[in-house]
Amino acid sequence: MPRPSALLIALALPLLASFSDAFSLAPSLRPGRPNPAAGVHRARPAAARTVLCSAEAPALSNAPEEEAATPIYACPQCGTPCSLDQGSCGECGAPFTPRGGFVDMTPEATKVDAPKEESEVRRGQAGSILATAIASSGVQLPGRPLRQELFRTPMVSWMYERGWRNSFKQAGFPGIEREFELVQEFFEDKANKTVIDLSCGSGLMVRRLASSDRYGKVIAVDFSESMLGEVVKRAEEEKCPSFDVVRADVANMPFGDNTIDAIHSGAALHCWPYVQDGLKEVHRTLKPGGSFFATTFLWGIPDQVVSLGENLSSVSGRRAYRFFSPDELKWLMKGAGFGEVDVEQLDRCAIIRCKK
Repeated sequence: MPRPSALLIALALPLLASFSDAFSLAPSLRPGRPNPAAGVHRARPAAARTVLCSAEAPALSNAPEEEAATPIYACPQCGTPCSLDQGSCGECGAPFTPRGGFVDMTPEATKVDAPKEESEVRRGQAGSILATAIASSGVQLPGRPLRQELFRTPMVSWMYERGWRNSFKQAGFPGIEREFELVQEFFEDKANKTVIDLSCGSGLMVRRLASSDRYGKVIAVDFSESMLGEVVKRAEEEKCPSFDVVRADVANMPFGDNTIDAIHSGAALHCWPYVQDGLKEVHRTLKPGGSFFATTFLWGIPDQVVSLGENLSSVSGRRAYRFFSPDELKWLMKGAGFGEVDVEQLDRCAIIRCKK
């Protein structure tokens, strides 16, 4: 994704500052919503090959042959095991369309009649900017929660590794290098296995996971098209080893049951529209004994860390995110099905370690 020009930044800052006043703190618990994948048993036949990912940069896998033969992906529409390079679901015909270096596997994009042109991606991003701007009048568009749409805007995605993420240290986050060390320690038994960086943002963690040459398959997953554009661009600039890049909905992930060995989700749970649904999907896709490592914010975060206005060096605004208590996080993890749950508190940062 090209860097925004100085003129674009100048025009965008007042807009972003104006709608930040409309953000209000959403409750940490929301009623669950129906999961489109509910009731679908995603079987795992013995033969199929998972390749990936985009026409521009196919991913390589160093996994042992027997694991490479196990299907990881599943159609978001019907749950049939699949590989992304086949272009569409062999059962229902759902399209798996490469877009800008990633494959769009969201329920909306994999509808049989879904638009396939690159212009539709830009239209979706424009819709995110519009939905976020409309919030300045106090109106939230149905199906477009602000904490989700904010990170689909190109400006915020561009800024994420240019100071935004680093500011989380003020809340107790260890910083990406230390967080990577903690992840490696927790995933110690997952060598040559399949690892997902869920809600990967601009790719801070997934690039490190791939470059470690420790895992058989690494997959970057995010809902934001512009964040995934940053992932692709930065991976190319750093000559990072290949990994899969997939756009997906955390509440309806395109993976089969019991197919993933480890999942990382850094500084993300507070942005998920329905955290219960996402955690259930994490648990569903992990193999027995699978590991889930996550970080998120706890109650009491200073305004300068999380307010949009402060992050943009503009007028301070109210928060667009949701926060948790340690006990609530433990309850949510247990409710999703995890048997082993540990929540460590570092100031206002929660480090979550779970085993299925």
